[in-house]
Amino acid sequence: MEELVALPPGIRVGRWTITKKLGAGAFGAVYLCVNDEGVQAALKTEPVNTPHPLLVMEAHVMTKLDTLRDGDGKHFCRCLDLGRDEQRDQQSGQMKKFNYIVMSLVGRGLDGVVKEAGGRLSLGSAVGVSIQMLAALRGLHTVGYLHRDIKPGNSTIGRPESNEIRLLYLIDFGMARKYTKDDVREPTPPARCHQLPRKPTLRCDQRSSRTRIQPQGRHRIVVLLHDRALQRLPWSNVGEMKAIGDAKVKRQKKQPEAVRRQAIADLLSGCPSEFGQVLKYIDDMKYTDKPDYDWIIATLRSSLSNAGVQEFPYDWETGKRNAAPGAGGGGGGGGGDSYFN
Repeated sequence: MEELVALPPGIRVGRWTITKKLGAGAFGAVYLCVNDEGVQAALKTEPVNTPHPLLVMEAHVMTKLDTLRDGDGKHFCRCLDLGRDEQRDQQSGQMKKFNYIVMSLVGRGLDGVVKEAGGRLSLGSAVGVSIQMLAALRGLHTVGYLHRDIKPGNSTIGRPESNEIRLLYLIDFGMARKYTKDDVREPTPPARCHQLPRKPTLRCDQRSSRTRIQPQGRHRIVVLLHDRALQRLPWSNVGEMKAIGDAKVKRQKKQPEAVRRQAIADLLSGCPSEFGQVLKYIDDMKYTDKPDYDWIIATLRSSLSNAGVQEFPYDWETGKRNAAPGAGGGGGGGGGDSYFN
């Protein structure tokens, strides 16, 4: 694959002028840019010959989500432009083509926010952002798409300049896939992983992809509750991909009850018992079932009221740093046992 050309400050890309580089990943780079009217935005690029193009899908999904501007739609930024450009590479001197998408600005990534909070969020903040994530997923599912790469790094908080410091955004839809037919609002069977651009992030995918069957439906939404609360999953420190998959399948119903019980207890260690109720509800669902988002949100809110915890202010508003994962009370036993009540 051809390497992506670097875009120095001052370069024009379409009707946008590059201000500075914000970051880069395996599939492209992101830049701060501004148009002639002074509107700032984020410009994401990828090579034209990338084997796994993502920007067209991302723009398509964002266009669909733009119909949800009220309610759940507030959790998504907007696609402002999409195109292809050609620039001269400063090192090789060769002209290189690339695709780009321009989108409205959001704030800091949730993974960085969690790191600043000491590696985990407090219960109030963890449940608060999880509820917002559920609302975002409800909106995404409403327009007929699955995200397929849900993780803290693909969500952000809003910008203080926009008075959105308490608002959570769901971003990065390059791996999203449609799960409904255009003429029928009925979920279609999952595609096989080898037919898709790349696998979902293994650490945050709930179950193993070793069978090469895409495991994610609308009901695969609970693992981030645990991930945001503790920033630690039972397989977080497992290095080998096969070992990670082996750890995940222990919770499947085909496993002996004792193995499942221990796997569930490990997953819910340190979590309120209400997380166990949500996990059981989701595990009992089929791929085609529509989650009861309102019940899940109400159950999560009850975890706060039962613990006597307030959602606001969020940790990043106060600069709060929390105890290391695993410290403190033992809510895990209650969470694990409640699964089987």
